[in-house]
Amino acid sequence: MTEAERELTKRWVDTWAKAAPELQKVRDADIRAADTAKAMRLFAGSAEWAVVHRPALPTSGLIEQQRWFAKLAAAS
Repeated sequence: MTEAERELTKRWVDTWAKAAPELQKVRDADIRAADTAKAMRLFAGSAEWAVVHRPALPTSGLIEQQRWFAKLAAAS
């Protein structure tokens, strides 16, 4: 790393260190303003839709995966 690159990196780190408190204030304000109950209702609706329209598959694919692993192990 050249001296110029080192200085640029130091400036970059210093800039983010100075920005961190303001960014944390924005994050905190966003969290306080969030409507958690609404978000939960939206998520619950999506989850219910998925259960009805995208039911679970009869297999997880784990058996097929293990079969592929066994073939790969036998080939090496």
